[in-house]
Amino acid sequence: MHGCFVNYRTGDGEQVAALIGRELSQRFGEEEVFRASDSIPAGADFEQRLRKAVRACEVLLAIVGPRWLEKRESDGLRAIDDPGDWTRWEIAAAFEAGVTVIPVLSESTPRLRAADLPDELAPLARCQYRRLRHRNSGTDLDEIAEAVLVAAPELEERVRAREEERATQERTATGTGNTMGDVRGIAIQARDYRNDGVVVNGEHATTHTGTGDINQNSTVNHVAGDHNSTVNNVSGDQRVRDQISGRVDRRGRE
Repeated sequence: MHGCFVNYRTGDGEQVAALIGRELSQRFGEEEVFRASDSIPAGADFEQRLRKAVRACEVLLAIVGPRWLEKRESDGLRAIDDPGDWTRWEIAAAFEAGVTVIPVLSESTPRLRAADLPDELAPLARCQYRRLRHRNSGTDLDEIAEAVLVAAPELEERVRAREEERATQERTATGTGNTMGDVRGIAIQARDYRNDGVVVNGEHATTHTGTGDINQNSTVNHVAGDHNSTVNNVSGDQRVRDQISGRVDRRGRE
């Protein structure tokens, strides 16, 4: 289901529709915005897709440009007066389904009057509108997006849920999660580590002594400050005077 349906008339407002569709897709995700030229794949039944999308959306943006009302067909009649006109049908279907319809007037296009509209579109003249002006497009787009959120409050919740799901999938894919709270100083978080070995940091350079086993569960001594005595650290089995790890060697003697 698309939360927002972008309605427009070819030859009048397709560029404005493309701008609004792109902006809303960036804010809410492509899955939340339906615009026929972008959302219907090649070979699909466009009538079926249009009918399904307009009835399932939460808000319809009707893009109204300077030629929207007076654009005429080959027979000289206004397109808006043709019951088969898709722009007209989408708006009428949205009203019938109880979908919120927001007119978006481009540039200096005047407000619509009910007397100029077919009866089934007369409610469009009473709908509070938004305007998109080239010189003020940033602010106007913000206001349009905010109007969409007001009309479709669940949209923001779905966007947040998808963001959290993507973040979880990314953590699962990498195998690394951040579970640290406040950290002061240096903190290192890692998963698998390779090229291990003993590294000695000298006065002027770092020396790598070679690879080998690292006892992960053995004793570690950390000495800080001055130290003037012996520190013994024994890890693993050690042979000392025919004993292995404190056990008597029984090969020929007690």
